[in-house]
Amino acid sequence: MYFHLDNGCVGFVQIAWAYLALTTTVETNAMFYVPGHPSVFETHNGHHLKVKKDSLEYECKGMQATWAKDHSKLSVKYTAGRERSPQGVAATFEFVRKSDGYKIGDGKNHIGEGTAAHYFYPTGQVSAHVEINGEKFDSMGSAMFIHAHSGNIMPYNVGSQFNMCYFVGHSEDIPQDKRTSENASTFHVLQYRTPASYGSVECSNAGFTQENQLKAVLWDTKIEHRDFVKDENGSGYELPKHVIFTSTGKTVDGKNAKLVFDSKPTLRLQDIDVLKAMPYVVRRLVQALITKPFIFERYEDNAKVQVEIEGQDPQVFQGVAFHELTQME
Repeated sequence: MYFHLDNGCVGFVQIAWAYLALTTTVETNAMFYVPGHPSVFETHNGHHLKVKKDSLEYECKGMQATWAKDHSKLSVKYTAGRERSPQGVAATFEFVRKSDGYKIGDGKNHIGEGTAAHYFYPTGQVSAHVEINGEKFDSMGSAMFIHAHSGNIMPYNVGSQFNMCYFVGHSEDIPQDKRTSENASTFHVLQYRTPASYGSVECSNAGFTQENQLKAVLWDTKIEHRDFVKDENGSGYELPKHVIFTSTGKTVDGKNAKLVFDSKPTLRLQDIDVLKAMPYVVRRLVQALITKPFIFERYEDNAKVQVEIEGQDPQVFQGVAFHELTQME
């Protein structure tokens, strides 16, 4: 679940697991950025995964997530950071789904002998209680839920590069003092390119919501990276300071739709070396022979998205955006 809270806090909470032979590995990931403070990223081994038969409830050490039977509400309790350190993060969320979910086709991309699937609840209202930086706060906001699943394929064979953005804002026609999370609009993109060994195929999912209703689903996203700078933290990757997302698709009532997000995600939140927990020699061997996974997370506080819908005047939406670039080359 990705969230933008009304007090400016941005981030996500995730639980991920994999069945490997006779064992199950599980981990929790969370990122919180509160303006005026350094961002916090936590990843922990979850232990003791429990998934109910109806798949509406799953929990491990440090995190619990429970769906209502009709998928109208998701409750999340995150304590993984606080359980391990007094300075760690603790949070609870109540996500109330406001729009229909979507998937593109059957939701699956077939890559070699495996599949990668993504399913979205693109918008909803979230209430949060967060304990971070020695402080506690409650806030409302907007959130998005993504369910991702892969089968019969290793993660580094799904994609060599992933681009993700999550924008929350309002039409410029809405006065500043009338803008709330209840009338917010959102735009998100999840795009990846398969490795060269699987054809370097670009796969994308994107959605646009307006005032908490799904407005358009976009299945063709072109991404242009510009103004590269070398990563200062030694990953070896060249990182763009300027990213242009151009997404095309259809509104829910069948009209042509095009969204352009000309973004400059300049505020650095986190640079994550995915293999950092491994012993140095093993890590360098994996990086040399298989992949070198790094995740670069950025934030933009003056983001603008242009929306063009067939038969309507173009609109510009202004807000904030979370960006995530994953390199696995």
